[in-house]
Amino acid sequence: MTAGRAGHLEAAAAASIEAALYPVLEGLPAPLMLLGDAGEIAFANAAMRSRLRQGGASTSLADEAPEYAAALAAGGPETRTVEVMRTLPGGCRCEILHVTRSPLGICLTVADGRCPMPPAPANPQTTRLASLGFMIAGVCHEVANPLSAIHSMVQILQSKRGVTPETLEKGLANIAANLSRVLAITRRLASFSRVPGERCVPVSIDAAVDEAAALLRHNPMGATVAFDYRGAPAAVVLARPGQLQQVIFNALLNAAQAMRGAGRVSVTATVEPGGTVELAIRDTGPGIAPAHLERIFEPFFTTKTEGEGTGLGLAISYEIVHELGGDLRAANDPATGGACFTIGLPLCPEERP
Repeated sequence: MTAGRAGHLEAAAAASIEAALYPVLEGLPAPLMLLGDAGEIAFANAAMRSRLRQGGASTSLADEAPEYAAALAAGGPETRTVEVMRTLPGGCRCEILHVTRSPLGICLTVADGRCPMPPAPANPQTTRLASLGFMIAGVCHEVANPLSAIHSMVQILQSKRGVTPETLEKGLANIAANLSRVLAITRRLASFSRVPGERCVPVSIDAAVDEAAALLRHNPMGATVAFDYRGAPAAVVLARPGQLQQVIFNALLNAAQAMRGAGRVSVTATVEPGGTVELAIRDTGPGIAPAHLERIFEPFFTTKTEGEGTGLGLAISYEIVHELGGDLRAANDPATGGACFTIGLPLCPEERP
């Protein structure tokens, strides 16, 4: 492969990453900036540009935000959090600057140190976008892995003379697979950042479980597991049907994958005295390691093998359930030793005992 061909592949891969990732970062409410190896501004989203002196017209961090440049120079590019005081036309503002170093470059995110005004009432879009903002450091780290693999493969192809068609085909397949992983991550993030147009309506828990179980049967890993459900016909909650089905299906699929397609998934719905319904999803798999329980809902944390998941399913499910006023918990079932995920949701007011 010629150097020009390899360079073209590497440039095309980088352009694909930027085209997929930057639109997601652009709409985030959290001010975010990516810096190149020399400290130049490679990208700043709209929220960050509104804080810069020249609105992002310059690539010089010292010109756009000298306080950020000084903080970065004082402590180096390692991951850390530092408080900075900025002098602005309207007065001084205290900000919290979070610095993350990754193979993609230096990522800076900013939060106000103190709120000058009472916070606005929460709404679903603000809640979901704010939650997405905390995923950014994970995005940079997670995307860096396939990018590094792409870069390595391009270097290998570039270093060889007279590359055989078989080697070239394997190299391009490797690049395509890693690009697909990056695109899958960005699509999940973009989907999460948008609040669906459908409104919350009364949804039967039994119906939502039935629909999720039907989807599971169409998955190769889920088609071979045993499934049983003890329902609660009177349990009705306010939710977006598609979202609730997504949460339940994700828990069922995780159970099937943990058991490698062989075992039993048991689901029980119970109406609690406090006006809530709890949906417990148990499996007969190996369970969750104690060290993983505290991190199970972290974005991009996953115990699955490469290619089986992005590490976003449980994080997104957690935010969806909390947005609906409920909670999502993970534990190990003492009876089977497998994992147990419990979804708690408030009943519709007219359905409460």
